[in-house]
Amino acid sequence: MKSNCFRFSSITFSIGIGFLVFISSCNNHTEADKSADAGKRVFPEYHYALDSVIKSPNGIIGGIELGQSKQVISAIQISKAIEKTTNHITFEQKIDSISKYSITYLMENDTITEMEIHITSANSDEGDKILSDLKKYYQAKYTAPMMDKGYFVFNCFDSKKQNFTITLTDNSDASNSVIDMSVYREK
Repeated sequence: MKSNCFRFSSITFSIGIGFLVFISSCNNHTEADKSADAGKRVFPEYHYALDSVIKSPNGIIGGIELGQSKQVISAIQISKAIEKTTNHITFEQKIDSISKYSITYLMENDTITEMEIHITSANSDEGDKILSDLKKYYQAKYTAPMMDKGYFVFNCFDSKKQNFTITLTDNSDASNSVIDMSVYREK
């Protein structure tokens, strides 16, 4: 009887140690994955949606600035246009399983004059985080926003020292998070 109890205790102890080693190796693997993913991120200090929407620290959105040729758009958009005319091109892309965005480039004479971004999420907490990090990002890059009639308004200068404006607003309702952003020059 004594040897059976000892054998059972020994097996239980071995299984317990094996389980702890397995859990420990899983945790180390997860941390390695997190740091590897963080290395791939464009904006690791912000919500991951900014990697999809803003895409690059250059330019305003995706390395694009107002006044550039429409030819630069195809270089940064990974999806096909969902709507295209001579005056605008619209793209839509998923961020994750609950969030997506669309971006419309408005043009005159094949030159980008305005960008409109519409971000939606089925989770209001995610939407709040995205909006908060968009404000933080553009405040760090350009200037602190002013509040005007429910809009966050950033008065900015591009790489050519030309003035432009970014407006950011929360149009969420009870069931969806909706963030609208416009980039334009005052006329």
